[in-house]
Amino acid sequence: MNIEDTQNHRTRVAAQRREKTRAKLLESALLVFAKKGLHAVIDDVIAQAGVARGSFYNYFRTNEELMEAVAGELNNELLLAIDNVVRSYEDPAERIACGTRLLLHAVMRFPLYGTFMARLPYPAANTGFLGSLYLQRDVALGVEAHRFKNIDQKVGTDLLAGVVLSAAYAGTREALNPEYPGASAQAMLRALGLENQEAERLSSLPLPSFELPADSLLRRTNLLDC
Repeated sequence: MNIEDTQNHRTRVAAQRREKTRAKLLESALLVFAKKGLHAVIDDVIAQAGVARGSFYNYFRTNEELMEAVAGELNNELLLAIDNVVRSYEDPAERIACGTRLLLHAVMRFPLYGTFMARLPYPAANTGFLGSLYLQRDVALGVEAHRFKNIDQKVGTDLLAGVVLSAAYAGTREALNPEYPGASAQAMLRALGLENQEAERLSSLPLPSFELPADSLLRRTNLLDC
């Protein structure tokens, strides 16, 4: 191995080590924030991760910056994955039915996600972790197409986000009934102006499946928390 190859190898190893440490900090932060919320401090995260304080500051300057990094990771993993499925439907009502059910099932499957959302101050959880941008888009499409009736776009978006946030809080206190996602989606669609029969039909359609990568933050922390 020549000098250039040796340097490239060392660069790759160092980059892999940095990424591994950063991933460990994000895992630990999700676990700690889910348990303690805003009362968590950097010392809690460092202790959970088993890293030196100096190592922490190589990646994050403040608790808030760390929380934003966790939020970004979760959004990129879960919400984008759900939206990729949702966008395969043209009907905005079907998008709402599918997306909210998938998200509620994810809250049930990954309790840390729901607990993390529930620990955040409003409106941070409402805007950052519930896919509000996607809900806003699909509610707007439904209003424009007269699929949703007698409801303002912002009111409709806030209504849907509120239901999901409520589910996240409820999940921190008790196990949610398996029928909860479908019943919630049906109630949301009715509130948006759909007839009962149509709301029931859409909220009962088979859900497409999607799987998060094994190395995703939620999958990793779910295993750690078992």
